[in-house]
Amino acid sequence: MYIPKPFQPIKITSEGLEHIVNVTGKTITFGANSLPKSIIANGYEVLASPIRLVGKEDDEVLVWEDNYPDNESESFVQKRAEDQVIICGAMCSTCFIADTAITIDYDGCMSIDLKMTTRGKSVAACFGLEKVKERRNELQQLWLEIPLRKEVVDNYTMFPNAPILIGEKKTERGFTAFAGHFPDEDMALPFRNLLWLGGDNAGLGFFAENEKNWQPLDDERAIEIIHREKDILVRIHLLDSHPKTWLPEDYAYRPIVFRFGFQATPVKPFPAQPYLHNALHLDCFIKVKGNYRDFLLAEKNGKNRFDRMKEKGVNTLVLHEKWNKIQNYFELSEYTGEQLKLIVEECHKRGIKVLTYFGYEFSTLSPEWTEKADEILVKNGEEQKFSGGWYRFPYQRAFRVCYNNDWKDRFVDGVIKIMDTYHTDGVYLDGTAYSYLCTNTKHGCGWYDIDGKLHGSRPWGAIRKLFRRLYEQVEMRGGMINVHQSGCIGFFTQSFIHMNWYGEDLQMDYVLGKLDDFPLDHFQVAYTGRNMGVPVEMLAYANPPVWEFKSAISMAIIHGILPRPNDIETPLDLMSEIWKVYNRFPFDKSQWHPYWTNGVKTSNEAVKVSYYKYMALDGKPMMLVLCANATKNPVQGVEITFEEDIAYMQDALTGEEVQTLDFCKYGYKILFARG
Repeated sequence: MYIPKPFQPIKITSEGLEHIVNVTGKTITFGANSLPKSIIANGYEVLASPIRLVGKEDDEVLVWEDNYPDNESESFVQKRAEDQVIICGAMCSTCFIADTAITIDYDGCMSIDLKMTTRGKSVAACFGLEKVKERRNELQQLWLEIPLRKEVVDNYTMFPNAPILIGEKKTERGFTAFAGHFPDEDMALPFRNLLWLGGDNAGLGFFAENEKNWQPLDDERAIEIIHREKDILVRIHLLDSHPKTWLPEDYAYRPIVFRFGFQATPVKPFPAQPYLHNALHLDCFIKVKGNYRDFLLAEKNGKNRFDRMKEKGVNTLVLHEKWNKIQNYFELSEYTGEQLKLIVEECHKRGIKVLTYFGYEFSTLSPEWTEKADEILVKNGEEQKFSGGWYRFPYQRAFRVCYNNDWKDRFVDGVIKIMDTYHTDGVYLDGTAYSYLCTNTKHGCGWYDIDGKLHGSRPWGAIRKLFRRLYEQVEMRGGMINVHQSGCIGFFTQSFIHMNWYGEDLQMDYVLGKLDDFPLDHFQVAYTGRNMGVPVEMLAYANPPVWEFKSAISMAIIHGILPRPNDIETPLDLMSEIWKVYNRFPFDKSQWHPYWTNGVKTSNEAVKVSYYKYMALDGKPMMLVLCANATKNPVQGVEITFEEDIAYMQDALTGEEVQTLDFCKYGYKILFARG
């Protein structure tokens, strides 16, 4: 058994029918009904009161009986190991039984199977020795209620994106709607596979692969989030009517199953130094002509591009998809292997690590296409159409693969074999953590309702298993997993990621001129990484003069992240100077003060200021101050006032002392400040 850093073995103690599970950064207490009654994450209690199942049966409020010893709710430990614990629970009402099995992994993720069935008759009643009150056995309502502490809930994120009801008004915010500030009014939304509520310090995520067996009265209110006097109540409408699959003539209803899970955040401790590397992403958006080997070996003024990377401070080279002849395939061609060997050798000579691209596709160029495509690809609808199908070079079509099958194990084995054979330093995974809606019943996705209609699933469990196993193997080798997602914060896989790369969806609207000011609340939730416990870098596309790489720098720095250059020319030149500044500052000894919580005042509200601060030996503050104009309108003569007494400020890039600041559209300044 191997438990990777920073996680520790699970510790569990039992006190009667309560079980206290301690994992890294979290303490979860399960009550007599086996559901969590307390979740402490990062030192903060998340729950205002226990999670509970409520409902109606035979026109009466559903009450879970506890008249010991015959009908007591009970929970017990089914499995007790250092990497995983399983807790089972049984509850009984007048008409129904609720059985649960909760699997808790070493990162604190809880996967829950809930089975509902009729109580039925006792043995004595079956033989006529005991009178039984006649019951209709109608389960008219079943809700899962999650009461959250008000002080924890500042923000939300959901997936997939959808219009949401705030009060009685349907709100559409385009792609930014999937993450933002939690509104002051009640909120309702249709079934979502992911829903997280929380803040910078702690939060709780709910996830489900599909809505199988859900019967909300109003599909647009399948999930309600309600402001109450003492808490924020999340109400999951599992059933608002008697299950359609339970037919009146049945003697004993077949158990109806609901599968879902919880993940408290942050998933792991956020690094003291969140800027994990100085990375160049080769060939993303800015396309390289020819192959990578020749491009990198090409000389100018007696130096090749390997030398240029070294001079500019790059310590990690992220290769995009073009490094591999067959898209996302882990069995390498002769040329691919030879090219990778040379690139790794030349980079390692210069102290540069190499991450190779893998993603979410299966290519027509693969020797295994004919044998495997029908089995492993994402399919949509009754027609079972393939999904995606990007055109790639060499000439091929690459369709979306689903990892809800043994291909995920082949994938992990193949990636690790490449690391061991070519001594690469990890992987860049493009979209691998994004679970596409799939109806491919050949590998277990998709499900049919009682009317015979086929619905899709998002197999989070398979994705999580892939990432957990890959993380354990990569971490064992001292490597890195770097993940790109768009429009989705998959909190259930974040434990097994070293760094995220976000921004493609947002950047494209800037490139196309569709956006103006920065959507700051969206950024605070989706792009800081601290709320999840995993550092973030920003993807930066450019379309001068509408949107430039400098604009992405502005957006990133005030949120405690940096953009990753995707061109070996100008973007790398810009980031090289910033890396020099950042390398001089002791982040691991500093505290982060973002603009939305610090006391900085500016003479123009368009300018946002965040900073890192540490105390020097003389007891005075030293600060790295990060400023940005969040609008497309230039501003001049901006004054900044700190809560601390500041003796002087210096432009960290030019060395000049500054008093007031001028900003171009989406402009930025990086300052050193001294008390």
